[in-house]
Amino acid sequence: MALFDPLVRLDAQMSDVSDVYVGAGKDVESYIGGLERALREAVCAPFLVTAQVVEPGFPDANVGDTITGHCVAHSEGYWLVYQSENDRFLCFWGTDVDDLAAPGIFGSPLRCWSA
Repeated sequence: MALFDPLVRLDAQMSDVSDVYVGAGKDVESYIGGLERALREAVCAPFLVTAQVVEPGFPDANVGDTITGHCVAHSEGYWLVYQSENDRFLCFWGTDVDDLAAPGIFGSPLRCWSA
């Protein structure tokens, strides 16, 4: 099992927009650029956070399970979390760091941030 530095992985995967949904009529470059700027402004020193899995869950975690990862960015109830053991980014939601939900959103950092 390879472990990766959360901020190094964030930087390396920031340009991956292959799974980012851009709504009809939106300028793709503007939308992606705005997402990236907002995410970069919210980047923080990584720290461990936990969340309870909620619907629809993850392929490898059931609703009700508790999962953990390193928060690499947070703003207004959005928490971008990196799990080095799975080498993936996830989205946690909630206003209280001690009571977060993990709604099954994972993928590139920008996909998670846009959720």
